[in-house]
Amino acid sequence: MKRTIFKKFFLLAFAIFLASGYSIAQKGAMQVDYEQYTLPNGLKVILHQDKSDPIVSLAIMYHVGSAREKEGKTGFAHFFEHMLFQRSENLPRNAFFQKISALGGTFNGGTMQDGTIYYETVPRDALEKILWMESDRMGFFINTVTQSGLEREIDIVSNEKRQGVDNAPYGFTDEIIAKELYPEGHPYSWTVIGQLADLRAATLDDVKEFYATYYIPQNATLVLTGDFDPQTARQLIEKYFGEIKPGTMPEQIHPRNAVLTGTEKFVFEDDYAKLPALTVVYPTVESYNKDENALNMFMTLMSSGKNSPLYKVIVEEKKLAPRVRAYNNSMELAGTAEIQVTPFEGKTLEEVNNAIAEAFALFEKEGVDVSEMEKQKISMETDLYNMMESSMNKAMLLAMGNVLGGSPDAMLKQLNGYKNLKKEDIIRVYEKYFKGKPYLALSVVPKGHKELAVKNSTEASVVKENVAEQTMKSQDGAIVDDSYEFTPSRIDRSKEPGFLPNAPSFTLPAIWTKELANGIKVQGITNNEIPMVTFSLTLGGGRFFDPKDKPGLAYLTAALMNEGTAYRTPVQLSKDIAMLGANIRVRTNNENIIISGNCLARNLPKVMALVEEMILSPRYDPNELDKLKANIKVQMKQNSVNPQYIAFMAGNKLLYGADSPLAVPTYGTEEAIDAITLEDIKNHYNSFTTPALCDFNIVGSISQKEAEKALASLAKKWTGKEVKIPAPAIGKQADANTIYFIDQPDAQQSYILVLKKGPRDTDKDFILCNIVNHRLGSGSNGELFDVLRLKKGYTYGAYSDFSGDKYTGTFQATSSVQSSVTREAVDLFNDVIRNYGANFTQEQLDATKEAMIKEKVTSMETQGSKLSILDNISEGKPQDYLLQEEQAIRDITLEQFKAIAAKYLKSDELIYVIVGDAKTQYPRFIGAKLIK
Repeated sequence: MKRTIFKKFFLLAFAIFLASGYSIAQKGAMQVDYEQYTLPNGLKVILHQDKSDPIVSLAIMYHVGSAREKEGKTGFAHFFEHMLFQRSENLPRNAFFQKISALGGTFNGGTMQDGTIYYETVPRDALEKILWMESDRMGFFINTVTQSGLEREIDIVSNEKRQGVDNAPYGFTDEIIAKELYPEGHPYSWTVIGQLADLRAATLDDVKEFYATYYIPQNATLVLTGDFDPQTARQLIEKYFGEIKPGTMPEQIHPRNAVLTGTEKFVFEDDYAKLPALTVVYPTVESYNKDENALNMFMTLMSSGKNSPLYKVIVEEKKLAPRVRAYNNSMELAGTAEIQVTPFEGKTLEEVNNAIAEAFALFEKEGVDVSEMEKQKISMETDLYNMMESSMNKAMLLAMGNVLGGSPDAMLKQLNGYKNLKKEDIIRVYEKYFKGKPYLALSVVPKGHKELAVKNSTEASVVKENVAEQTMKSQDGAIVDDSYEFTPSRIDRSKEPGFLPNAPSFTLPAIWTKELANGIKVQGITNNEIPMVTFSLTLGGGRFFDPKDKPGLAYLTAALMNEGTAYRTPVQLSKDIAMLGANIRVRTNNENIIISGNCLARNLPKVMALVEEMILSPRYDPNELDKLKANIKVQMKQNSVNPQYIAFMAGNKLLYGADSPLAVPTYGTEEAIDAITLEDIKNHYNSFTTPALCDFNIVGSISQKEAEKALASLAKKWTGKEVKIPAPAIGKQADANTIYFIDQPDAQQSYILVLKKGPRDTDKDFILCNIVNHRLGSGSNGELFDVLRLKKGYTYGAYSDFSGDKYTGTFQATSSVQSSVTREAVDLFNDVIRNYGANFTQEQLDATKEAMIKEKVTSMETQGSKLSILDNISEGKPQDYLLQEEQAIRDITLEQFKAIAAKYLKSDELIYVIVGDAKTQYPRFIGAKLIK
């Protein structure tokens, strides 16, 4: 389980999705019905029935986020979210992690400025169980909080901050903007994650006060969606939540938008950034303000698509950067419009800032493109259907609407605004909030390169942790659970409820197949839940086809296919795709070039006509190739400081040898990219793009006959020869049972990668290895997670898995740990993996089997998940492979389990890669090899 902070992008995306959602409901294409009522204690309840899948989703949102914190106690709302995953009076420590996983479910939690949400999805018969668990957290939690539990969670949250902020390029951007944009004491003048010093100063009294103030029924909304009986649901919600005592509603806070009296410019030298980055911020308005919709649309028009002013000036004309991001972010108390640009090496942020001003001037000159507005509205329709396919997404949307907007359909106000937006509205908000208005400009530059910043910038400061001074707040060792007083209840909460009747079972969806006249192999699953289709078309020609001296050729070939056709410019192609409510993307993997897409079902024939054009009539534009090469070099710079990327590339080289294509990034090397020509790309395309190596898979609201008709033209026009796929070169593995250390000076965290060779995904042992790994590291129920995070507090998460393809297989275990405990964490990895199989019990195996079988019920809700089944079959798995996997899970014995663990988890075959601060940590590893 990896709980993340709900960033501004998440909230904005949901607002847009829900706005367009009600638009479609009004048109009659989709209806989101719900029942709403309030319990006597003030808890607001929303029920939405959806019987399309045998699952239920529960979301509970509390109207408390970082904006309700006190100065000096920042990060507390997010920290408290963590605390609620520890235990409650009738749930032992870490039971929430273990029980939801045992039910085959998924769960998470998130905190943003204005709210905290908890959510889970489980098979429908587990409804009473999750209501029991969530109600225990709401009303029967606080007595269980102890000093040791508090300190352990402080360590975990501290590691999360180091991992996502202190130890990440541009990690301090949000913190600096919040501090400099809002006046001291403003609820948004600090970030959701807060300051380490504030977190480490948290006390038991703080926890109790926070719980009593905000975690009360009146301050929460419960949403249940999915396959349930409404009468039963109402009775169970009353049974478990009805007796929770109400508290006193916290004082309401009101909007306080930021005000700048003049433009302010700041510069920050980032230890990890390899390229400069500019963020320009304009104060706007709070959520539900009458101008919010127009602001959202304006920022989209300014930056989305190749015809937008920011793209045309910054990317096309001045060639300053590969892309531009811009958005309006309206929250409950205030709003901002932000523009973010990371330029190419050698470009300055002063140039970028001037170009942004030119883009505004271009908008003012050209005005609003009405067709672009219509394109965005069509995209909203597509986005909505994809979002509404998931019962959990609907639960969270309804909860957020009710908490932040006052009613589940609060976004209906935004609907009317989007429907009726005119170009005059866009011009009005431009003139009101942007034209000639002051802004905040933050230049984040590589250390020692302040000359790259916007001119006349003031140096920004942040509080950094010294690696040498890192300490653990908690005491190392087992957590001791103190006794506590039980809160009286009218029911016996100590007894976990059983399953409801009508337990679902895993059913393989019906698959239809067809081979077209030109050899294209077609598979499909008809699914009419939403009027969309999702498809993938694989072409031979992945990275294994790259010549040894030109790695990255397949990557560039695929990327160039996105940039127009012989008959359409990149701008035209992008716009034509969007006007059909579609997304089409070409990418590459080891063996194939893959064209994946998603569109309104009614538009599939027109979308496939565009796909046909992309395949049969590539553009081969030298200017687009130059831009792609420049973009790849930006990506290379960014990845060069990413500890996870560094570790995995080093791991692949150690595991498969320096001569293997796996030892080189998919996009190649800088030297190879420079050497690749358009002629190379044409030759690659002509050699390997053939229907004989093509599979087309499709899922959605379409019949086999309709799909074949949409493919008829491509089947007629596209011919080609058989091509043999070469096996990749696999070299000799480096010394196992060895630690390889890569220096990342002054790193706050150490990234640990443990790996060895494993079975290919077509080998009979592959599914058995995944059964073995399930309890070791597949999620928050795993032993690695339990030991390194929950017991020791060394990390935010620790995981493992077996991965493979036709040619290779790998076991890998990973974690990012506090730098000062790197040695201890590596020893724990070794101990857990070495002893795992030998110590496994029949009881644990039975629980693993039950959980994995139940997981299959919840794993196929979306079109994307069903498409992955077809893709796996195309890669060589039998059509009933999921049923075979289920049978393998049922049949495995404890003896077989231990034998597989002994075969594939040998500790003396493990390779350890550590990316961290060599100055403080490398000396602790006697015999380790320091590599570059």
